[in-house]
Amino acid sequence: MYQRMYNNLIPISIVDYQKSEDENKAIQKLAEHRDMKLMVKEIGEKHGIEILSTEGNSHMGDFSYPKKDKQKLISILDSYLKD
Repeated sequence: MYQRMYNNLIPISIVDYQKSEDENKAIQKLAEHRDMKLMVKEIGEKHGIEILSTEGNSHMGDFSYPKKDKQKLISILDSYLKD
């Protein structure tokens, strides 16, 4: 971490986010998880599947969708992942 003085009055800390700090890794993983969840919702909704986010640490996982659309959703996600 580096410190410098701004106009010789206010100390400013500059954090080197390039370092592999545990907190930075955790934040990155959380952001990736959020983005993946949003991607699945967006893809499902684009194909007419209603996908709802669960709340908290639900035993149901990160989202829910109609049971009748399970195979359709799996097939759609497979095709996106193969590309």
